Amino acid sequence: MSEDDSKVMATIYDVAKESGFSLSTISNVLNDGPRPVRPETRQRILEAMRLLDYHPSAMARGLARQRTNNLGILFGVVESASIVINSYSAAILQGVLTVASVSGYNITHLTTPWRGKEYSLAQFRDRSTDGVLVVAPPTDSDLIPALASLKLPLVAVSWPPERESVPSVDVDDVHGARLIMGHLLDLGHRRIGHLMGHGNLISAGVRRAVYEQCLGEAGIAMRPEYVLTGTYSTESGYENARRLLSLPEPPTAIFAGNDEIAFGAMEAARDMGISIPGQLSIAGVDDRPLAAYMNPPLTTLRQPFVRIGEEALRLLIQRVEGAPIPATAHLFQPELVVRGSTAPPNE
Repeated sequence: MSEDDSKVMATIYDVAKESGFSLSTISNVLNDGPRPVRPETRQRILEAMRLLDYHPSAMARGLARQRTNNLGILFGVVESASIVINSYSAAILQGVLTVASVSGYNITHLTTPWRGKEYSLAQFRDRSTDGVLVVAPPTDSDLIPALASLKLPLVAVSWPPERESVPSVDVDDVHGARLIMGHLLDLGHRRIGHLMGHGNLISAGVRRAVYEQCLGEAGIAMRPEYVLTGTYSTESGYENARRLLSLPEPPTAIFAGNDEIAFGAMEAARDMGISIPGQLSIAGVDDRPLAAYMNPPLTTLRQPFVRIGEEALRLLIQRVEGAPIPATAHLFQPELVVRGSTAPPNE
């Protein structure tokens, strides 16, 4: 090897040329398997690496297994800059990182927003990640179908598994919505409003369907003006709650799609001089850290998002490593936490 060549960083191909062995044999040495290598062969390869001052990259170490030990995580709705300050995404990410740290995998946060198959799929074709975890993809997006077309190992959080045969992990939203509606109905409320989040997310659609079912089972006519679609944000909760509470016959209770919506609804009620829970009961979903410290404390649905993140990454790792993971929904059960924001109607 010339002096000029020595200034160039050596590659695994240089090691193959210097040692006279194939890439697969060198990869078996780098990865300590899966096939055994004779001691004298191993020694010759290690000597070539020393002579070339070769330092294997993660890609080289994964050559025999065709893996990088790098997994991607892509959030469908939450903006990248808000991931760590959004309680939902931050809790999911906490669970993901907990499992990754003990499983020998690195996590790449895919920050570029999905703009459709035509614009966004190319970045996944180079297999820079062994698999992708997609969190809360919109139902009107081609994100999951496009990634599935690459035969890339996928797991989703909050996605119907029967679509594109992708395993999913989520809270049992049907059971959770029934807990909230059952609580409000048991208190005696007959005029219950529902403030939805993003209409193109699975969770919003499921909660609305259960809301309508529970009203029907209780013999209460559905009032379309009591259901408003928005986003999972405090601002949306505030604006839509003002619309509900300005109706000629406003609801006596609000089932909010998440705690942020509930926080906004509570602020709107205060601004309009409506007491909680004296004149209006409000229940949320998620049990965010602030829920217990609101005035009054918020009745809400506790959801184990950290555990969901942990389970989702475990499933993705199993898929990457070749385990036959069926495309089913892995559901965690929520818990109703009754606090001071709900009471019988004052009528």
